[in-house]
Amino acid sequence: MRNLKKLWAMLLCTVMLATLSACGSNEVQETPTAAPTAGPSEGSTAAPTAGPSEEPTAAPTEEPVADASYSVTLPDGTVLELSKTPQRIVSMGPNITDILFKLGAGDRVVGRTDYCDFPAEAVDIPSVGTIYTPDVEAILALQPDLVIGSAHFTEDTEKQLTDLGIPVAVLYDGADMNGVYGIIRALGELTGLKEAGEALATETQKTIDDTIAHYAAEEYANVEAPTVYYVVGYGEWGDYTAGGQTFIGQLLSAAGGNNIAQDIDGWTIDHEALIEADPQIIIIGLGMAADFCATPGYEELSAVKNNRVVELDTYHLLDRQGYQNATIFVQLAALFHGEEIPQQ
Repeated sequence: MRNLKKLWAMLLCTVMLATLSACGSNEVQETPTAAPTAGPSEGSTAAPTAGPSEEPTAAPTEEPVADASYSVTLPDGTVLELSKTPQRIVSMGPNITDILFKLGAGDRVVGRTDYCDFPAEAVDIPSVGTIYTPDVEAILALQPDLVIGSAHFTEDTEKQLTDLGIPVAVLYDGADMNGVYGIIRALGELTGLKEAGEALATETQKTIDDTIAHYAAEEYANVEAPTVYYVVGYGEWGDYTAGGQTFIGQLLSAAGGNNIAQDIDGWTIDHEALIEADPQIIIIGLGMAADFCATPGYEELSAVKNNRVVELDTYHLLDRQGYQNATIFVQLAALFHGEEIPQQ
């Protein structure tokens, strides 16, 4: 296939077998799970077929706050008034669904998007359609007391719902790798599980900070940051990657990589610029390396010739802004510092 593998469905998410480098030298074992065809955009034609290897830990035992009205200040400064602790939540982002289950509020999720495929039990929840164009009537039929949007949740959909009196919270910070901590804390507050949200945000940040500190040690002082490229999409429809002003681009740099798209604003890169930069390491999603390596226009890249096109579960762990960013951050840091990628 030479067509675009992934556009940004979460630009993130939302701009998504054994993890092996089909033409690479590093492997990470993943537990296969069914996943919908989705990637960084709704127009994707393929998606990795494996989910994260780690199941969520046991749900916190914290009891939700009492059913009284309260307000939550969202990361963007919006103040959302809630008449009671939400018990029927529609999640409009795979990362949101994942975090809600991790916090212990999964039993309150009554609706999801087509792309919400983790944890496994989320697949049994009724879908209200895609992220861009959800079925508003289907959302209303679920009688939600809170709808939570993420990347690409449109203002039009938000207005339709709020005009009908349904509280809507939109949580997304695609320009800052640290934005995930605010998203997790906000979800804790929205669901009345503030302590759980604080604990998960702290744990996520600690993993990333500890990893950065580990590789800042003297023994790594002479390790030169390799030039790296993250494949979001490729082929005849163009080359898509994570620029330096995206949370993914920042994660790549913080992990010790020299992102060749650092100076790019957004998610597209000129093909000639990619060829000229000739990255030493290419990061790509599960099941995509072999086709990338065989696609005309990429075969002369050094990473292809040197078996340094590395498959990771970017669909679940990197593209979605959530606590699992910490898992892939550890993997990326090991890779960029010449160490074996930790098995999951």
